[in-house]
Amino acid sequence: MPLVIFGLCILPWFIVRSKNLTDVKLANELIVPALALVAAYFYVGSDLRRSRWKAEIDAHVGRQIRDGILSLVPKDLAVSAAERHELQGQVFKELTGVFWEAIDASDVLRSHKEHFYSNGIVYSTSIDVYLICGFAGFIYAGISLLGREVSLVREKGDFVANRFREIVAKWRRARIPAGP
Repeated sequence: MPLVIFGLCILPWFIVRSKNLTDVKLANELIVPALALVAAYFYVGSDLRRSRWKAEIDAHVGRQIRDGILSLVPKDLAVSAAERHELQGQVFKELTGVFWEAIDASDVLRSHKEHFYSNGIVYSTSIDVYLICGFAGFIYAGISLLGREVSLVREKGDFVANRFREIVAKWRRARIPAGP
């Protein structure tokens, strides 16, 4: 999925910058997939995704998931608040496995397993879209600012060049003696 998301984030650059649809078609068929593949490789393959995912999950639903799974611990175990806090670290390691074991043990829950998976796909895709599109927006803003700086330098360069032309022309006119 990150490949598609990167492709959709990269394509607008070529649409805006291209002068005709043939260039957009070429970019869409060759350049965008290549750039999206490289970007997705680094996003997923370099483990950049995992650290960002953990931060997003912890910030938004991690606590809810951990509390929900810990609420499944039987009351007769009398888990103290300190133990509950320590168990939170185990939630994603072992207790989540117990959750899936419980689903697999029940015919009713197993029939709804695809619902659990589809929710996971929707949620994970949402995180990817948020992270990748936010990064793409940051890159577009940076390129825009750099482009603006270059155009300002070019404009100032043109101003300076035109001003020197005026000065040199005036100087040359002053050097040439007036005719008889």
